[in-house]
Amino acid sequence: MAPSRGGLLALTSLGHFVNDGTTFFVPVIAALLAYGHGIGALEITAMLVVYYATSSFLSLYVGRWADRSGRPLELMALGMALLGIGMIGFFVALGMLSGTSGFAAALVASFVVGFGSAFYHPLGASILQAAFDRKSLGRALGINGAMGSVGRALYPTLFFLVGLVITGSSSILVFAGVGLAVSLFLVPSGSFTRKPQERPPGATAGKAFTIGIVTLAIVAFIRSAANLGIVAFLPTYMQYERPLWVGAPLGVEVTIMYVGGILGQPFFGLLANRTDVRILLALSSVGSALGTLAFLLVGGWPDVPLLFFIGFFTFSAFPLLMTLSAEHVDRHSTSLANSLVFGLGTGLGGTVGPLLVGIFSSGEYSHLSTGFYAMVLLGLVAAAAVAAIPASGSKSARMPLFG
Repeated sequence: MAPSRGGLLALTSLGHFVNDGTTFFVPVIAALLAYGHGIGALEITAMLVVYYATSSFLSLYVGRWADRSGRPLELMALGMALLGIGMIGFFVALGMLSGTSGFAAALVASFVVGFGSAFYHPLGASILQAAFDRKSLGRALGINGAMGSVGRALYPTLFFLVGLVITGSSSILVFAGVGLAVSLFLVPSGSFTRKPQERPPGATAGKAFTIGIVTLAIVAFIRSAANLGIVAFLPTYMQYERPLWVGAPLGVEVTIMYVGGILGQPFFGLLANRTDVRILLALSSVGSALGTLAFLLVGGWPDVPLLFFIGFFTFSAFPLLMTLSAEHVDRHSTSLANSLVFGLGTGLGGTVGPLLVGIFSSGEYSHLSTGFYAMVLLGLVAAAAVAAIPASGSKSARMPLFG
């Protein structure tokens, strides 16, 4: 028996909590490899690119798989299991190996975690898009997205609290176990959405490539490159150049930003039910860019509220993009459409952003701020690009790009 709407919101929120909490470890582990294992900036950039590229490109395969099978909850469980396995790989890289072999293990773990993270966002969004109508979808996506931010905010604290009991990198194994446990919990939770045979004739993969979806994916790409280029390197930047305070624990700056996202996502989700989501998407991009600029220029005690401000706007992408995605595609192709927007768009942007920051910094941690300034400009470009997204209900919104 399929779960109720409330049950689906609870299950997908649990998945979002674990998915986003687990993927928090990637930039933090990058900082640990750089600071504790002497891995250079170019190698760290390569690791981040492997993670984000895998998550981005394989999400298209996952989205198509979900549309054809009609079993997104079971596939979400598979994604959770892969996250757990990838975390075991990071434990091996940090705790059992060193030098070139440790870096190689980290690359493999980045690939596995990237593959695991390719499952949640398109599948969780498609479940909620099918379960909730337009008047309540934004709120549901906002609550769901907030749980992802809770995971990202809570996992760093739990990581260091567990580290007080379990010494060394062994604490990572605890979070590997969480991913595997949630995977086992989701499997018997029941199937959801249409069966494969209920897909109407002509409901092919090409139906997901509408003008609205492709335009939205391009905007998501630019926005994500700007935001994740900064977020991915922020722990390393503050570890080397600008700690919040003497002895500040690694990852605390990311936690502060994600706390902002806990409030920002339901806020924007509620507004998405009442206003043009395109305006909200543009405002969130401007807010993120200006908040980052102020953070780079001011320094000192305002860093804490500015990081919160950045997170409030930066991590609003999920409810805004997924609300828009539902309005630009036929319901039988939602998983693939979500993969195009959040997987290929946001994910590929998350691949290019850290790469651009690495290039602008010339491979030197002391020059990371140069890359951050470039990402601020790119964020303003993303806000302007929102104007190209077709209005919901317009003739071009769901018009196939091909044929």
